[in-house]
Amino acid sequence: MMELRDIGKRYGSNQVLQGIDLELVPGRCIGLVGENGAGKSTLLSIISGKTPQSDGTLRLDGAEVAFKSPREARAQGIEIIPQELAYVPHLSVAENLMMPNWPRGRWGVTQRWLRKAGAEAVERLGLSIDVRRDMIDLSLAERQLVEIAKALLGDARVLILDEPTASLHARETEFLLERLRALKAAGVSLVYVSHHLDESFEISDEIVVLRNGRMEDRSATADTTLGRTVNLMLGAEYEAPATEQAASSVLHEVALRLEGWTSEQQPAIDDVSLEIRTGEIVGIFGLVGSGAETVARALGGHERRVSGTVSGPAGPSPVPASPIRARALGIAYVPAERKTDGLALNQSISENITVMELGRYATPLGVMKGRAQLDGAKRLASETDVRCTSVRQEVGELSGGNQQKVLLASRLAAAPRVLVLHEPTRGVDIGSRTQIHQQLAEFARHGAAVVLVTSDVQEAIDATDRLVVMRDGRVVDELTHDRKTKSIALETAAGGAVSHD
Repeated sequence: MMELRDIGKRYGSNQVLQGIDLELVPGRCIGLVGENGAGKSTLLSIISGKTPQSDGTLRLDGAEVAFKSPREARAQGIEIIPQELAYVPHLSVAENLMMPNWPRGRWGVTQRWLRKAGAEAVERLGLSIDVRRDMIDLSLAERQLVEIAKALLGDARVLILDEPTASLHARETEFLLERLRALKAAGVSLVYVSHHLDESFEISDEIVVLRNGRMEDRSATADTTLGRTVNLMLGAEYEAPATEQAASSVLHEVALRLEGWTSEQQPAIDDVSLEIRTGEIVGIFGLVGSGAETVARALGGHERRVSGTVSGPAGPSPVPASPIRARALGIAYVPAERKTDGLALNQSISENITVMELGRYATPLGVMKGRAQLDGAKRLASETDVRCTSVRQEVGELSGGNQQKVLLASRLAAAPRVLVLHEPTRGVDIGSRTQIHQQLAEFARHGAAVVLVTSDVQEAIDATDRLVVMRDGRVVDELTHDRKTKSIALETAAGGAVSHD
């Protein structure tokens, strides 16, 4: 058993964690919840050896321990699967799984052994992934599952999971939870961190709420409720947002018409046709491999091998083959991977927000007008409710929710006709998630068209006016009004029989 007693952490005069007591018991799971900035990441860093505590003690099997590095923690069976995956994109699944323990023979790395050991690792988790494939060719969900398989290669006694289902669809999430239940039964202690509170309640034996660096509450899962937990996280009574969305007074004209979109590149799509209308939020939902991700990326100009046409005010044109062509069609694209594809973390909020519209803030000779750039960034940061000390602050210092708001602000800077968002609330706390949904509804109310591509079925239901469901590369249904329910969306996406009564 691992014990944490009176754990605290200070950075200078800033106390970010104080008085935390926990017991990580074999065969039990703690659901650690709290808004971004509550102290969850700091606590996980201390447990996993990444960061030393300033106060308190850690004990393992009764003996005091002081991990100097994650390697020392792993040597004692403490494994963490971080929210931001760490893999080498252009190496194979097998090479990533076995890294850094590649066996070397006379002529270099023994590929046969690598493939055999890698295949055994994914099979142990019940996965059917060809370990010869490069990681970059896998879906987001498959990459997440490979990272989990890698963490389980060691003899883990404590397994910490930080947003493990952020990139998983409903079917993969349930599969993962089943594997975690098996690990609990085998005596592994779990710490489960997720903004999807229903998952925490499903897998955890105990719910621990952090707020402002302190333990706000600690209750057996059976003795608390989701509503009570949210109130404790936010420190106030919380009302779920109404499901009525844009309700725009703007006439719902067709902003873009997609016709015959087809691609054989995986995940393939086949003859996808779709109307995107002004003044509404249309959702695209599907399981892994459904093609929803391909449609999202193609709208943003990131899929070169998609045939078909897209029609806007200027008439039909080919599928945009670059982000520049997409922007020429009035499309702004918010990618799924904000830290690698959307933001420059070591640059300021101002620089990130204005990067798409630098010409607006430059003289004819190309000299930047610094004051105008700062004023523009401040206005957009305020409109999207970015919480920061100054727009000069580096984006990497912000919470996940505020980083996502910066990314959204940068796309809104161009006042696009169509806003396409891929997994916009992944890894975002419940407060920021609600704010982002409200901002999208407001954007649609002013006459823009919003496309929300998400693997979160609850988000697909709650945040959209109309929901397109994809399966096997095709649009298989469109759900509105009474048919836009979680059960119908999931069954349709999975290919099950759905009652339309």
